Amino acid sequence: MKLAWYFLIFINGFGTTCAAQNVTVGMEPFPPFVTEQVTGYSVDMLRAIEEISDLKFDIEIMTYARAKHELEFDRIDIVGHTPKSMETKDFYQYAQELDWQISTKSDLFSFDKKHFNIETLQRGSIGTTLGNADFFAEQTGIPRSKFIETATLNQLVSLLLKHRIDVLIFERVSVMSLLQAQNSRDVFYQTIGEVPASIAVSKTSAGNKLKEKLDQLIKKLDQDKIFAGYLKYSRMPDAGVVPGK
Repeated sequence: MKLAWYFLIFINGFGTTCAAQNVTVGMEPFPPFVTEQVTGYSVDMLRAIEEISDLKFDIEIMTYARAKHELEFDRIDIVGHTPKSMETKDFYQYAQELDWQISTKSDLFSFDKKHFNIETLQRGSIGTTLGNADFFAEQTGIPRSKFIETATLNQLVSLLLKHRIDVLIFERVSVMSLLQAQNSRDVFYQTIGEVPASIAVSKTSAGNKLKEKLDQLIKKLDQDKIFAGYLKYSRMPDAGVVPGK
């Protein structure tokens, strides 16, 4: 009888030890890093972490604004992608980014290069996604009043294609991927600078532990292999015409 009792204790203890740590993740569509179908390079990275750890990521696609709000009120564990060390001061009151980052370029997109002279643009003529206007306004010095925001990147690209905005401002790879999917032609782009992308956790005791764990696990991954498909975009010239498929 004692043997059976000790066996049950062992089995229960083993189950507890091996139980996965569920981590909730809020990410906005950021193709090809994150798509609305919950695929992409960054998703691949999280799945690779699952394979070498006890972490299990529950990824939900949402707007960046909502993801930040959910993190602030401790309803999710991770928000992505963030502009590494470049978010607003308010953001860093409740959030902290991982040591990990990947360099991305933010570009202006337009059907007419004259619109790259931002000073001539009217109120509400520059589009970006929800939660990003304050960041881009702060980083570029463009008046906030010139921005409008959309809930999704697909909606934003649609506004540009319908000529309802003069300029789209967002990360290069994401926008180009969608423009190519739409077989769009004669769209000009111009880089406004590099923005390293990262992911963030809460600035709490639990967030500190998660950050430490993730930073160590990411170091074990082959980053060049995971993000290999991104390189063809990052090596493009700083200005030009969006290439076809």
